[in-house]
Amino acid sequence: MVHLATSGLLEHYKFAKTLCKLRVDEERDYSVSQRSWLGPGRRISIGSSFTIGNLRRALPLLLLSPFRRSRVVDCSGASVNQHNANSYEKMLGALEGDAFEEEVCARLLNFIADFQRVPSKPGGDAGLDGLSHGQTHGYCCYGPEQEPFKKNTRGLQSDILKKFRSDLRRLFELEFEEKKLVERPNVEMKTILAPGRRLTNVYLVVSWFETHRIIGPLNESFEQYKTASSCAHVAVDAQLAIWGPKDLATQWLVDELALFRIEQQALVAKVKKAMVSGVSTPVGSSFDAKFEWLRVSAPAKTGAIDDLADHFRKSWSAALTLDNELAMNLVSLHETLEHARAQLTVAAHLRSSLAPSPFALIGDMRDEVRKHLGEAFGDRLGPLAAGVADGEIARLMGECPIEWRK
Repeated sequence: MVHLATSGLLEHYKFAKTLCKLRVDEERDYSVSQRSWLGPGRRISIGSSFTIGNLRRALPLLLLSPFRRSRVVDCSGASVNQHNANSYEKMLGALEGDAFEEEVCARLLNFIADFQRVPSKPGGDAGLDGLSHGQTHGYCCYGPEQEPFKKNTRGLQSDILKKFRSDLRRLFELEFEEKKLVERPNVEMKTILAPGRRLTNVYLVVSWFETHRIIGPLNESFEQYKTASSCAHVAVDAQLAIWGPKDLATQWLVDELALFRIEQQALVAKVKKAMVSGVSTPVGSSFDAKFEWLRVSAPAKTGAIDDLADHFRKSWSAALTLDNELAMNLVSLHETLEHARAQLTVAAHLRSSLAPSPFALIGDMRDEVRKHLGEAFGDRLGPLAAGVADGEIARLMGECPIEWRK
């Protein structure tokens, strides 16, 4: 059992109870069934140095099941949290690579008191991305690139199995030689785990977990490696679990801060992906005709016009990809973008009527678009804002609101 003692400061607990909307008996010592993330004998105390920061960190612990199932009776916020969990799950599942690993570590760090992220420098992370519970629980994360596997889930499944089997062999200090498992020391493990520490639980956290057909094979490999290894860093009775986006979304409360953090991660990831998409721009638009008009009107500037046309065509391609990605995975941000676009369409018509030259019009619209995107997204786009702005300008060129042909 884990004890939550108020140490005489009942007012702090009443404040926590109000924020959590918990209906519990006002007693000094509360017992909660032990969770896997709390080690035996762990104690959480609210003492004289208790701060609002400590309180915010403690609230998620009070909301966790089975305490939540048995104690929380005010369900007025249940639908909100379910919506948050669903949104978080969808956005987490869309993250890839380092962005996925960073978000997983941020979430675990927020709810597990001794969670430790494992940096990959200087000699690699030894197959571990995180540790907790006194270095007895290890976490391996993988956010595979999903685009190539959209029509080949079996290929994505194989990719996940290959990655996690490789991580597990590193934990067990094994490698295949001529199809036979042999021991190979993992020197970085000694610099990560304290002497005498062994992993009792290994969690494989993946961004795509839509099939049960990875569960059996990974557990089979886990037992195989355990048998072949001397188990210097993994306990002989260690257990394996596989987590996907749904598990991370439902394991703990999803608040607005978590949603904002992952939305920002997802937005940046989608913009970066869009910038290199190479999607074809619409056939039959007025984009090419407008630049051809420029070449005829200013033949001495043909080289510069060609460069501009190439730049904006690539930017339009990125804008099309970003629009599709936001519409599918980040609906609220897509709505924000659409609202900004409505304002930009009006601005494009007005500036097209007033600009003294095509080049002045393009320059004026760059300023206008950046201003509106800044109002809509703030600093969330960071250094990527300029690329998104040029994509919107190119879209306006192709869809006619920006018009310089007289």
